[in-house]
Amino acid sequence: MEESSFRKKVTWFNFICCLFVIWNHAGNAELFLGEASAGHPLYVFEYTTTPRLLRICIPGFIMLTGYLFYRGFDMGQLREKWARRVKSLLVPYLFWNAAYYAGYVAASRIGALRAVINRPVLAVTLSGFLQAVLHYSFNPVFWFMYQIILLVALAPVLYLILKNVWTGLAFFCFVLIRIYQQRQFPGLNPDAVLYYSAAAFAALHGRRLVEAPWNGRRAGAGLLLIGIGMMLGHFYYTSGQVVAIVLCQLLVPAGAWLLVPERILGRVRPFMTCTFFIYAFHFIPVRLINKLCAARFPGNAWAAGILFAVMPAVAVAVCYQAARFMRKYAPRVWAVVNGGR
Repeated sequence: MEESSFRKKVTWFNFICCLFVIWNHAGNAELFLGEASAGHPLYVFEYTTTPRLLRICIPGFIMLTGYLFYRGFDMGQLREKWARRVKSLLVPYLFWNAAYYAGYVAASRIGALRAVINRPVLAVTLSGFLQAVLHYSFNPVFWFMYQIILLVALAPVLYLILKNVWTGLAFFCFVLIRIYQQRQFPGLNPDAVLYYSAAAFAALHGRRLVEAPWNGRRAGAGLLLIGIGMMLGHFYYTSGQVVAIVLCQLLVPAGAWLLVPERILGRVRPFMTCTFFIYAFHFIPVRLINKLCAARFPGNAWAAGILFAVMPAVAVAVCYQAARFMRKYAPRVWAVVNGGR
């Protein structure tokens, strides 16, 4: 496919993953229904059914990130790639973690907001600050960012392994064994290593396949991968075998990429280009809107269900307006919070 079509498809997939993340965080049954939410159909739908359907969002995002980093990569580009990722990943990661920490500390000292964040008054300590900034303790949605930063730092090692097909395949077997044994790497989740490395391997050895124009055979291959992934997901929910759900979350996004024709995707809208900011900021309006509406309509399952359904659109609208404001009135701040994108 042409470069413009490829970039458009990446933006669309990133945005869809973003919507899925918002839905994963939009659960509100316990806020509206209180103790009565236990066993309620809405609670089951929000916290059991929906996560099963949407859990491919973060693996999909990690795979897109890994593919873009290693697309056309060689070691001569490493310093430039690292410099760009410091600006686009590390700096906003540290900023957002510090901002969330400061926000929680401040809110815990304001009576009306303390009930919203559901935390006691937080003592400010150096160890607490470092834990928040370096290890996202007040910004748990950034767990995947932490993984990506570490994987980018390991680029020379990963490239040395993945540039050869056979050492790359052996590495995947090793990672799958670690997942099967449920053993972690130091600081890294083996499933994140698998998603990122598989996409990097595709960028190094299968770029012509990944970026070929859509046709019926690609669609058939995509359906096959999605079907196998869904069977593996079902196996996980009946057997508890973790490696099955990890492979499901690898195969389904890959299958979706092959299945979806780039020509049916509409033009990229401005709000679709600030997905990083939406990832970073969405949890605040999502939780605040849910809590305010729950206070206004206590016990109303219909209000909770409707709000859950429309929350991605609401959150994107709020985030985009905040992005527009910062772009216009605080461009330097915007450059930091959105990683210079």
